[in-house]
Amino acid sequence: MKKLSAEFLGTFVMLAVGTGAVAIDDESVLGIALAFGVSVGLMILMFGKVSGAHFNPVVSITFALHGKMAKRELIPYLLAQCLGAAAGSFLVYSLKNKPEGLTLPSEELSTFLAFGIEIGITFVLMFVILRAPCMVGPSISRIATLVGATIAINAYLFGPMTGASMNPARTLGPAWVAGNLDFLWLYVFAPCTGGLIALAIHKAVPPKEKGCC
Repeated sequence: MKKLSAEFLGTFVMLAVGTGAVAIDDESVLGIALAFGVSVGLMILMFGKVSGAHFNPVVSITFALHGKMAKRELIPYLLAQCLGAAAGSFLVYSLKNKPEGLTLPSEELSTFLAFGIEIGITFVLMFVILRAPCMVGPSISRIATLVGATIAINAYLFGPMTGASMNPARTLGPAWVAGNLDFLWLYVFAPCTGGLIALAIHKAVPPKEKGCC
């Protein structure tokens, strides 16, 4: 229960802070990117040693396939993350009286290109997460900084195009509150695909320092 509570609270805070930033000023791409990146980094610091601080179904699925977490824990983790995301989104909705932070492709993008962008940025995020212990050592604070910075950079660069979800739970929360599930399939399958590609490359090209990842 401690692990599931940590996953729920971490995802809740990420959505409440991130979509809250959208509610405050949806034109501030940098502010929104920093809100998501910093909130995730802080939650990793708080809950990294409790649950592993996934806060993202892609991370949990990838870790389960990689043997970094027990497969029996996967479904409970996914439920905790999705419920936390919904709760965070509902909190913002209750304060603003309208849904905020929907991840939708820009009208200028084709669905195919939006799908590719979400695959690419989730691949980058998941590869960083997989290699983080080798890149910065086992320090939770360094890992939190690295992962948070990756999220913030991806969100800043690609947020205006696709919303830079990288996380099915992050999309599900606002979509469920808004009753808009039109593009949910894209933000589920594309990030999962990016995560699986990252895992495949991580395994195919093992780090030089064996056992660190």
